[in-house]
Amino acid sequence: MAFREFTRSDRMSAQILRIVAVVVREQFEYEKELKHVAISDVDVTKDLSVAKVYFNTLFPEQQKEALATLKENAPFIRSVLASKIRARKVPELRFIYDESLERGANLESLISKARETDPGFEEE
Repeated sequence: MAFREFTRSDRMSAQILRIVAVVVREQFEYEKELKHVAISDVDVTKDLSVAKVYFNTLFPEQQKEALATLKENAPFIRSVLASKIRARKVPELRFIYDESLERGANLESLISKARETDPGFEEE
């Protein structure tokens, strides 16, 4: 079995994820658009110039407001990030709504419906 080495961008992604999650939770606790936001993943480009920050909301209908608030506050979040990481250049933050939870719930629903309509399916 081959072990995969963690690249510099992988380490930077993990560090940014931790810091941004704390900043959003602590610095924006009174912003109603960000009250139920969770940072789910960060993907940093190989050249470390851009960090795609994926987030979820407890209520999917708040996605647009949360995205707008995150984009508006990206310079502040980036400045906090710059004070906490050791890097020559801090990546530009791009916030993206993470639809994986909704897709998973939709697939689960489709599977359940298919099982209900399949007369040959037996529960184990």
